Amino acid sequence: IRLPNALMPPLMNNHGNYIVSLGNVCRWLAGHAEALGVEIYPGFAATEVLYNDEGAVIGVATGDMGVERNGEPGPNFTRGMELIGKYVLIGEGVRGSLAKQLIAKFDLSKDREPQKFGIGIKELWQVKP
Repeated sequence: IRLPNALMPPLMNNHGNYIVSLGNVCRWLAGHAEALGVEIYPGFAATEVLYNDEGAVIGVATGDMGVERNGEPGPNFTRGMELIGKYVLIGEGVRGSLAKQLIAKFDLSKDREPQKFGIGIKELWQVKP
């Protein structure tokens, strides 16, 4: 049953806003990024940080794919890759294992406030006083 908008509180009024699929937005953004020369590797988890001789981060290595439960390579086995870049951005979400390694190695949490984590969608509502 559709309720008239007059009966809805102002903060529930979404007239004029768009509802989109986040997956479709990400695919759209990926297409634009790839057109600019960005390489995107979906489905590959980074398992190791790679360093040069001076100790600077130069890339990441992906894990092997297609490994059977017993640890042996299966029929779809693919060896992991080393992805080297001029700039390396680690964006693996909250409490990522590679980020933890980098925080420890480079003492990035020294003299800093503890990290704050939030899960879910964030919204900003303007409510009448």
